[in-house]
Amino acid sequence: MNDVCRTGFQEIQQLEQEQQARLDSALIRSMQPDREAGMQGEPLPYLLRSDWLVTLCLFLCFLLYSYALRNGKKYLAQRFRNFFQHKQRGSLFDEPVGSEVRYTLTMGGVTCILGGFCLYDYFSDNSSLLFQIVPHSLLLGIYVTTIFLLVSFKWISYSFINWIFFDKERNNYWIQTYFDLVSGISFLLFPVMLLIIYFNLGIQTSKVLIVFLLLFAKILLFYKSIRNFFKHVYGFLHFILYFCALEIIPLILFWKGITYINNILVLKI
Repeated sequence: MNDVCRTGFQEIQQLEQEQQARLDSALIRSMQPDREAGMQGEPLPYLLRSDWLVTLCLFLCFLLYSYALRNGKKYLAQRFRNFFQHKQRGSLFDEPVGSEVRYTLTMGGVTCILGGFCLYDYFSDNSSLLFQIVPHSLLLGIYVTTIFLLVSFKWISYSFINWIFFDKERNNYWIQTYFDLVSGISFLLFPVMLLIIYFNLGIQTSKVLIVFLLLFAKILLFYKSIRNFFKHVYGFLHFILYFCALEIIPLILFWKGITYINNILVLKI
């Protein structure tokens, strides 16, 4: 009788241990995440307004705006009026003072930063692989640097070509006009970039606005170069060659260079 009872208690204890082991294993499995269960989530798209680097650069542009408008608003207003006037002979009062040129350079720097943002926004929408592989800070730095190099290259090419074919007074006037236009474009680019970044402006609408600003700038250069260099009818052919060589071809080469740099970054990084 005792042997039978002892055997029955052992089987009960064994069954309890097996049941406890099954419960423990089931509890451990329940605590581990099941990767196959449920639906796969979709990653959120990249947004410019959520990038801290974009916000920091826009804040820097705002500080540069504040500095230029607070200390040089009279100088900038005078340069704006002179842009739409054409004088046969320059005046001593129209020549910018060295201490005041810094406001034009400041606004030109803002234009370079905003121009880099335009490229940054375009490739963020049209080249997702590039933004997945290459660090965003590196891309923005490259785009801003290329815009700065483009402006510097055109400044040097203008000075060299005009030094060969035109007199010094026209050359100086044209360089001032070019930098006045570069600095003035920043006033139009800044609100456009705010609309693109923080108000979710459509891709097609943003492209149309930026292309319109670029064409507007080229039309103003077209007008000023005719008034400054090619006043006579027979100079129209020379003007076409001048405008294509210094305006159209650099833009084409610039765009080809940007796409080539992007391809190198995708392959090397």
